[in-house]
Amino acid sequence: MQHVRRWRVMALAVSALAQSASAQAWSYPAFQTPRVVEREFNIGVADGGIAGVSALFQWREQTGARTQLSLDAGFADPEQGDYSVTVFAGGQFAYQLATSTSETPLDFLFTSGVNMAINKRSVFRIPVGIVVGHRFPLEGDLAITPFVHPRVSFDLCGKCSNDTELGLIFDLGGSLEITRTISLRASAFFGGSDLFDDDGFGVSIAWTPRALSR
Repeated sequence: MQHVRRWRVMALAVSALAQSASAQAWSYPAFQTPRVVEREFNIGVADGGIAGVSALFQWREQTGARTQLSLDAGFADPEQGDYSVTVFAGGQFAYQLATSTSETPLDFLFTSGVNMAINKRSVFRIPVGIVVGHRFPLEGDLAITPFVHPRVSFDLCGKCSNDTELGLIFDLGGSLEITRTISLRASAFFGGSDLFDDDGFGVSIAWTPRALSR
């Protein structure tokens, strides 16, 4: 019981910090499924409320039996007049903690990264989280993978009232494989700061080159 109480207290504390965060440079879901991929190119758009509309490109590459590196790049158009168009980029690392079995029908993928956004201010973000989900094969090449992706983000902002903040972000999404190489994704995301209202929704299309598709 003491351990449960400790986890509850920690969760409440992190949630409170996320609500009070005062600086965030962009707002879009990670579009990360719960398994490492050999190679993937993903193009997406997202609407993050005050943070505006974001357009992004993602490149994921498997680097080991359980590891994956990825690159994010794009821009956002914030709705607040105090901010110009935001350009962002970042590198991500993923490690396959576990894959689904008959006893534990879930995939677990650890994620972390370093991101930067630039407009009139510069923001660095270091997110750490876990993707949890499961792939359900359907007829033919069709398959669907629902997943959740909670992560804690340490944010460092230049020229902000608070230089550092801790935020909690939560993705709830799914990926629909329509062929062996093309997937459609949609994800809602919650949490973050009051400044950019980090609640929103995004969609993307992912391409896995045929020669490397599983």
